[in-house]
Amino acid sequence: MARGALALSVLTAALTLAPRPGAALSDRGIYTSPPGVPSWSELAAHGAVIGAISVHVENIFNPYDPKESAWLYRTANALHMRTREHVVRTQLLFKTGDTVQPRRVAETERILRGRQYLFDAWIVPESYDAATNTVNVSVTVRDVWTLSPNFNFSHTGGTNKTGYNIQEQNLFGSGDAIEIEREFTVDRTSTIFSFSTNNLGDTWWKTALSYQNNSDGKVAQYDLEHPFYSLDTRKAYGISGSDATSIVDIYNYGQIVGQFLKRENQIQVYYGGSSGDIGGWTRRWYVGARYDSADFREDPFTATPYPSPPERRLSYPYVAWEVDQDSYAKAQNQDQIGRTEDLYYGFSLYTELGYSSPAFGADRNAVLPRFTVNDGWHWDHQHEQRLFVGLGGSGRLEYGRLDNGILNFSSRYYWIHNEHSLFYALLTGEATKRLDGDSQVLLGGDTGLRGYPIRYQAGTSDVLCTVEERLFSNWYPLRLVRVGGAVFVDSGRVWGPGPFGAPPLGWLSDAGVGLRVGNSRSGLGNVLHVDFSWTLNTAPNAPHFQITVQTEQSF
Repeated sequence: MARGALALSVLTAALTLAPRPGAALSDRGIYTSPPGVPSWSELAAHGAVIGAISVHVENIFNPYDPKESAWLYRTANALHMRTREHVVRTQLLFKTGDTVQPRRVAETERILRGRQYLFDAWIVPESYDAATNTVNVSVTVRDVWTLSPNFNFSHTGGTNKTGYNIQEQNLFGSGDAIEIEREFTVDRTSTIFSFSTNNLGDTWWKTALSYQNNSDGKVAQYDLEHPFYSLDTRKAYGISGSDATSIVDIYNYGQIVGQFLKRENQIQVYYGGSSGDIGGWTRRWYVGARYDSADFREDPFTATPYPSPPERRLSYPYVAWEVDQDSYAKAQNQDQIGRTEDLYYGFSLYTELGYSSPAFGADRNAVLPRFTVNDGWHWDHQHEQRLFVGLGGSGRLEYGRLDNGILNFSSRYYWIHNEHSLFYALLTGEATKRLDGDSQVLLGGDTGLRGYPIRYQAGTSDVLCTVEERLFSNWYPLRLVRVGGAVFVDSGRVWGPGPFGAPPLGWLSDAGVGLRVGNSRSGLGNVLHVDFSWTLNTAPNAPHFQITVQTEQSF
């Protein structure tokens, strides 16, 4: 038995360590073209045609790296089911016989890197035949560990969130994701089942299904669509919807001061068209229809009954227009630790206009505008600097006034000192007009004011400013996680009265230090935050010191 196990271990090691033909692996773990093969831009200038396309799926740990060739890593590789080759091929934006277009190669890399079950992707020219002007292409992706039985715990703003789940983000190597979860939060206890895929049946169709059985109600959601999966996609269409019941909590100073029952039903269908990527710009149009109803009533069994808002039923067709600029760049150590990030520096705009009427089944006439606009810049004066700005708005024009009007703004600034440190500044704000009764503008430990309880301040508008020095170390324990840290200051405030006319508290600030642990080998891609925060103001129901433990999608 021992001899058999040893033989299997030796065979596994031999197979994983065997070199393969194709792209060359650099000392930084990046796949590059063999010497003498022209670059993508040179091939495009010569009008080269794509020949054979080889796809290579690398395992979680790199057997060519001596630091990852120990038995523990070989065992993990042997237990892991790799992404199937055809799953990767389905997502390529080029095929044999196409003329080389570098932007399609770059976009394909971004699509593959965006899949949670892949760590990174490299597409390089493998060989070039000048006589036939044909280039063979090598597509290499690296997997991450996707089967995750977890026990979750987080402590934010003085409250705990716990749970346990099992999820698989790459079911049998198919790219499909499935999850079963039990969760306990300050709001409710939930049992959750979900399934999703971005390439249904080896196509670009995507679907997501989820069902939540909560202590205060149930939530069922579905989504089936053929999206604009690339900048050159010409058509998109889909349908989505949800049916949910829940208890809505009204907060003030971090305490629940009111509750009522809510039943919400939403359905949307849409169709979109585009002329594709022309000169680095993509323009799209949409037509669609939405149904959005919300019923409310007081719950006599809650500890804090609260007057329920009036019923709302909107049903409307809409038209929309979108423009996106093709402007991306790759980076590392910005919002992730040690992972390739695709930064969007382009200009994008989405505008939408709908009209709700009793003729369509609504309970009122209303014009519904919506827009979002984003842009990004980068420049280098001794040290590289990056700025990303976004603005969005929505509302209902009804009865000669603006209801549920929302205008939000965000700005993120990065000043990169070196590969191990950067300065980060965030400015966000939101202003509202006659906000619906089931919504609140809240600011607290769960929305960026880390030294204060969750949902602490309530009002009609808010602003939050964070400055942070981020530190990225070379510490890579067991080749599983990467470690970083932060020193930060948060400051924010709300305007306008809260529930029962409670006055705002003015500017509230905190300062602290934090540990960051990035999981580079898991499909979750999460960053564990451990923050120690001290409040700089005295405020009701707010302790002077907070320890926050939570997982986030970024630094």
